[in-house]
Order: sequence, then structure tokens, then C-alpha cells
Amino acid sequence: MSELKHRIIERLENTFKFKIVGEWFREGICPQCSKKELYTHAHNPRLVKCGRIVKCGYEEHVKDICEDLFKDWSEYHPQTDTNPNAAADAFLSEGRGFDLSNLIGKYTQQFYTDKDTKQSSATVRFKLDENNYWERLIDRPERFGNKKARFNYGFKNAGQAWSVHELDEICRLGEKGEAIWITEGIFDAIAVSQSGIKAMSCLSCVNYPAQKLKAIADRCHELKIDKPRLRWAFDNDSAGKGYTVKWHERSRAEGWSSTAAQPPSNGGKKLDWNDLFQWDKLNPDQFPKYKHYGELLIAETAEEAGLLIYNFHESRRHSFFYNHKFRLYWWELDYDKFNKACEHLEKRNIEAAEDGGKILTDKEIRSSALQNCSAAKEICNAQVDPLYFQRNEITDESWYYFKLQSPWSETKTTFTADQMSSRSKFKPRVMSVMSGAMWTGTDQQLETFIKRTTERLREVKTIDYIGYSREYETYIFEKFAVHKGQVIPINEHDFFKVKRKEIKTLANSPAITINPKQEFNPNWWKDFYRVRGAKGIIALAWWMGSYFAEQIRAEHSSYPFMEIVGEAGAGKSRLIELMWKLSGRKDYEGFDANKSTNVAVYRNFAQIANLPVVLIEGDRNDVNGNTVQKSKFSWDELKDAFNGRAIRSKGLKTAGNETYEPPFRGAILISQNSAIQASEAILTRTLHLYFDRKGQTLETKRIVDDLDRMELEDACTFMTHCLRNEDKILETYKNSLQNIETEYHQIGITHTRIALCHAQVAALINAMAQHVLPIDLEEVIEAQEMLQNMARERVEQLNGDHPDVEKFWDVYEYLQGNRSPDFGLNHHNEDAQTVAINLNEVYKVAARNYQQLPEINEMKKLLRISRKYKFVESNRQVYSDRFPADDVAAVTKIRETSGKPSRNVKCWIFTNPNLGAKK
Repeated sequence: MSELKHRIIERLENTFKFKIVGEWFREGICPQCSKKELYTHAHNPRLVKCGRIVKCGYEEHVKDICEDLFKDWSEYHPQTDTNPNAAADAFLSEGRGFDLSNLIGKYTQQFYTDKDTKQSSATVRFKLDENNYWERLIDRPERFGNKKARFNYGFKNAGQAWSVHELDEICRLGEKGEAIWITEGIFDAIAVSQSGIKAMSCLSCVNYPAQKLKAIADRCHELKIDKPRLRWAFDNDSAGKGYTVKWHERSRAEGWSSTAAQPPSNGGKKLDWNDLFQWDKLNPDQFPKYKHYGELLIAETAEEAGLLIYNFHESRRHSFFYNHKFRLYWWELDYDKFNKACEHLEKRNIEAAEDGGKILTDKEIRSSALQNCSAAKEICNAQVDPLYFQRNEITDESWYYFKLQSPWSETKTTFTADQMSSRSKFKPRVMSVMSGAMWTGTDQQLETFIKRTTERLREVKTIDYIGYSREYETYIFEKFAVHKGQVIPINEHDFFKVKRKEIKTLANSPAITINPKQEFNPNWWKDFYRVRGAKGIIALAWWMGSYFAEQIRAEHSSYPFMEIVGEAGAGKSRLIELMWKLSGRKDYEGFDANKSTNVAVYRNFAQIANLPVVLIEGDRNDVNGNTVQKSKFSWDELKDAFNGRAIRSKGLKTAGNETYEPPFRGAILISQNSAIQASEAILTRTLHLYFDRKGQTLETKRIVDDLDRMELEDACTFMTHCLRNEDKILETYKNSLQNIETEYHQIGITHTRIALCHAQVAALINAMAQHVLPIDLEEVIEAQEMLQNMARERVEQLNGDHPDVEKFWDVYEYLQGNRSPDFGLNHHNEDAQTVAINLNEVYKVAARNYQQLPEINEMKKLLRISRKYKFVESNRQVYSDRFPADDVAAVTKIRETSGKPSRNVKCWIFTNPNLGAKK
């Protein structure tokens, strides 16, 4: 047993928990229905099938299950002196399922190095003529993008073809009245040939093999035999179908007898002949079906196509729908009329026999009657194909995803069950999604069409946001998905095939671009560091970490917030826009929660995963920094987002009590001119970066301009590279974090949350320097020291009062120090244990003395957490003889007439911090 086969068998046993019964694996757990009905051959596994054929029908090739084992053939089969074709042999026999006995001498193993990326791969090379060849790269070919198969430089394949058969073998087919199958790829031709049919490859569907056909015709003329029939057997895609019809018509015009064959599609997946060969579906029992598909493709009229279908199904269906040249038809046989026509023709046969006229055969009678008694009626002037079913499990909304094709247009769109329920709703929907398309069939025809085409229709799983799906461990964007570092392009039906899972996103925004075709080249890094310095490293490391926020929260239950604040013109917006561009989003900074509705705010939070949510301009200050507008959005609302929990809940439109609480899956960045004013809970969760205009010159401005002009396609390779190296980045992050967090506590940063948040970004800097950007050690050290200082400053800040509270007490002390006891703001004695103030009086006196105080309602919240003057209670009745807010003349007059006045005042009570100092 080969090493590869041993690994495949081991993988299958571990994945499906098979039991060995004789030569078979039995009772494996089916990944689709979860029943113990899975089976495959134990010694030579190829197809893994579920025994519940009707209720499940799961079937998958081991190449798809063990995909990673079929990528690096040179690793398992190194080239030796005795076997220079070791990897090529294994690729063809184990990877493609071919018998090598009749391929000896037809191929060689070679080596290819890409001149741009310098990456290398072994190849299987097939010689086309003395000077030209075609080769297939066999070692992780996805590294080379579209270059996984290539011709030698400068080769023009016009007119040529390749075959495992000699010329005379092909020509002799004409003597037997057989056809030569003409496929696209060389592996397709080998598969058909090893299934008992002579075949040749024209190397590409766009290549008409004129030279090869001329050689066949000339040789047949020399041998004085009929030319073989041509059967065009291209792939079942739009290009293959189009060129099948084109070359069929051209070859007939050149005097060839021509027909076609087509491989089927498997649940929407296009299969080629080599796929069918490996799936044991390329055998004599199946060939009539593939020929039928080809004959339908080249049928000239809808009537001819309908008769082909009727005859292929042996007259079992008297009415049916079918597509022909991108139009949908309904074919129907008038059975009574058909029987009468047959009887009439049989009578004419009797008369002709008596008169000596031509007698029709039974086949000719039947064919003539069918033509006269059947009708093909167009029911839609477009081809309408349901592709799959999709559902939003949260909202219980569902759609059928359709592909509409017409001779002039093509589109894909959704239909709801209601829109498919009747002709009156289906017709306007078709007309609204494709210009000129119209359903003209009846309700009964529509019902039959929908029922037949949606039975056992595949279901594609959905998410309702852009970014990382924790459930599927996959990043899902508009055009690409990334799973475990592998970039997967969206397929022709607009979903992603990730291992055995089929997924797509229902979200249309934000539009995130990644570029897997271009190598990551951080030639912008030195310029970036030149203008942003250590603060730029910290910001970019946090931003990179947001790509893995879900994974980090799964490990440590949190991901820190970041605030970027500073002077106007310090470059905050341009920095954020550049980081967005590195993440594949152009001309975007963030959104202002105070200018947005509540629904818009929370949709911004819910529409992404493993990406930042940037809140901008949350402050509303005048030129002096004073608040001029009350914020609609409170920072404390973000508290649960730190741990990835829901920040809102909404009721669902159901008859029950169901609610929807989407978890927060991203990271939060706040950008404004002044630092956020929030509770201790928010401040401990937030890293503070302050930017100013120091060091800005004309030179740095031009550097920033150059960075801003970087093309999106170049910039987004940053995020693409990070996602491809997910495992490495997270491994380095985890290995660094514990040591850094320990160091923080050793140097006195003992506030556990502040230490963790800053240590997380410090660990991300290490990961970024090791796997992403060429950051020098000195630059890393500078950024790490800055993070430590940021953590210390945050601890010191939280040990003091909130800035607004400090401002309030500064004003109070200023006013209190300039007033006589009778007009003091404190309604308790100066040497009392507590201070008693009436807030309205304080604000009135402050206004008279031109002192600005924060908004009173906000102040009432903040004073409860005052540290210097510790809060005791509010609204206590205090008996006082002091009148801080009244005029001196008025109070003096009262005292002269009625003695010393007094009154009850509602006061806020605080401890007196000056008592100890006076003692």
C-alpha cells in the first residue's frame, strides 16, 4: 500500500468512525444526515456514500474529503534515478485514477519555476509535437493562480490536438461507423479512452483542431475508408456549450458527420469526463445519457429537441418542459390524435401495398405521427433555473435562488415562495429582474415546473453579515472566502464551497476587497513608520488584531477598544482611511453615531465580524472644548461589546416571544478630537492614543499623500496576507501574551483589565513584526515601551477623578475661597466631616462669575463616583443660614429687620477632603 493511500484510509477512519466489515468500511457517520450509514471500500477507497439513498443521498470522492493530501505529490513520491516520473505516475494513477499501462512514453515528469514568485512545482508534461508541450503543475497548484496548467512559451495551439491513439486507430473508426470523441482537456481524453471509446483532446474549447482533422481526412483518403464521425464532447459550461455548437456547425459545413456529447452537472457542480471517470460514472450504461445531452444541445429547433426527449424516455412522458437555446418550452403530445394518425398511416400502408407504392416502416409511421400530433410551445422567453434554497435562520425568511438566461442577457436573483406560488406573481417578478423576459405559461405549467425543479433542491447555509463566521471558521466576503489560510473564490452560483459546507452571506455591505492573486509587498512600511512612528505601529497592530477578534475573544473573552484622539489636522482621519484601505475598503473612515438613527447604529455594529467598527466625531464641542450638544449615544452602551456579547435586542415578527440578540463580532475604534468622557468600566477597556501636529513638515505631508494614493488592489494584500497566515499570527500572539502580561504586573501595572488590554496589543505587535511587516527590533521595543506608559497613565487616570468632576471641584474651590461664610457654597461648617452643596446654587454662582461647568444632568451622574470629595448622599434637607446665590443687599436688609434668617436646603453631601489637612 502506498504512503498516500495509507494516509487516506487513516483520515477516513478518523473522520467518519468507520467499522471494518470484510473488505468494506461500514457504519460511518454521514456528515449530511448524521446516521451510521456511510460506507466505502476499505482497501481502495474512492467514493464515500450514504446508504440512505432516498432520504440523504450523500456521495463524495476521497479527493474532496482529503483534499490536502492530493496537493503535494513530490513530497510523498520523490523523484529517483530508477523512477524519474515517480510524482507524475502517482498523480495520474492515484490522483486521476488512470491505468498507466497505455500511457507509458506519452508523458514525462518535469519541473517549473515561476519567474515572478520564484515558487516551484513538479509537472506532468505531454508532448504535442517536436517543439511544443502542455504540462500540469502538481505540487499545490493553487499557489500559481491561473497557471496550474500551461503550454510552453510562445506555443500557439491553433489547429492541433493530442491523443493517446495513433492516427490509423482513429481513422479505422470510420470503417466501423463509430465516432471519435473530441474533448477539451488531455485528462478528459484519457478518461474517455480508458472507458473504451477513442478520444482526442483539442487542448481548449476555443481551438478548432483543423490540422488534426486534415491529417485524419488525408489518411482516410489514403486508406480509402470513410472518415470517422466527430462527437464534440466539451465541458458542461457556457464556453464549452457555445463552442460545441459552433464547431459542430463548422465541421458539418466542411463535410464531416458530426454530433455531440455532454457531461451532466452534479447538484449544480459542473463535472468533466475525468470527474465522471473517477466517480465510476463513465461506463457503457451511462454513455447513451451523455450522448442524449449532446444531441439536445445541437438540436436545431425546439420541436426536434422535444422529440429527442420524448424518445429518450421511451414515450413515458406525454408532456414536459425543457430548455432550448435559452428559452423554456412546454412539449405535449395529443395522444388520441397520435393514435388516430398512426391508424391512418397504417391504412395508407395497406393501400400502398395494394397499389405498389412506398410502404412506411413502423418507425417511420411513429415518427411521422409524432411530428404531426405534438406541439412545442414557448412558456418563457428566458431559461429559468432554480439553483438552491437559502434561509435566514434568525428571521425565518427564505428564498429560492434562480439563474435566468436569455439570448440577450443573464442574471441571478432570489424568488420568495409567495412569488413562485402563482402565475400572477411569478410573471411580474420575472419581468422585474430581466429586461424583456416574460412568463407566458399557465398556472398548471408553472406548478409543474416549480415542483419538478425544486424537489430535493440543495440548501446553502447563510450568514447575515460580512467577515468571519465562527460557526464555519471561515471569512466570507463578496468575491472570496478564506478558510484556514486558503482563499476560496465564489463559484458561478454565488456561494462558497468550504470543504463539505456550502455557505454565502446575505449582506451586501460593507464591500470588502481582498486580492489573492498578488503577492504581498509592504514597500510602503518605511514611509508609514516615518510619519506615524510607534503610535502607528500600535494602531496598526490593534487594527490587524481586529481581523482575529473572534478567535482572540474565544481565548481570552475580550478584545480591547481603541481611541485615536488629538488635535485637528493631526492626521487621524487619514490614518484610519489608510488602515481601511489596507483592509480592502476605500474612501471610508467611520460613522457618527450621533447623526444616525438607533437602527442604523446597531446595524453598523451587526453587519461585520472580525473587522473594526469606527465611531467618529462623537464629541460636540465649541472652540473652547466645551460641550455644546448632548450626545445621543452613550459610551457605556458599548460595555458588552468588549466581550462579544449582544449590545441590543429586538423582537422578531412571530406569534411567540422570540427575540434576536446578535453578538458583537468585531472591534471598536473611536476617533474624535478630545478624549472620551466615560465611566471607569469603559476607560479600562480602552487604549488611548493621542496624536498631535508635532513633526509635521512638507516632506511628511508628501509621504502621507503618496500613501493615500496607493491603489486598493495593492493595499488590500495586507489583510489578504494576514488572513492567509491566521494560524501563525495567532500562535505567536498566544505565545507572547502570557509573558507580556506577567511583565506588566511585575512593573506595577496591576489593574488586571488594563494590563490585559495593553498586553494583547503588545503581543499583536510581536506577531505583526514576525509574520507580516519588516519592523526593526528597535521599532518594536519603542512601541512596547509606549504601550507600557499608556497603561500606567490609564491606571493613574482612574485613580483620580473624571476630568469633568475635577473641573467641577476646581470651580467650587475657587468660588468658595472668595466668599464670606454667610455666602459660602458649603451649607455645613468649614470644620465639619462633610460638605453640603446645592447644585443649582453652585451653577448660578458659577455663571455669575463666568465659570464654565459641564452640563448639570451629566454632572449628577459623574458626582456619584467622585473620589476626592466622596459622595455620601443626594437631596438631604439641611437647615442653613447661608445664601450663596442671593444678592448681598437683599440679605443684609432682611437681617437688619428680622435677625439672622435660616431655611431648609436640599443638598448633595460629600466627605470633606480638607478636614485632615487643617488638623
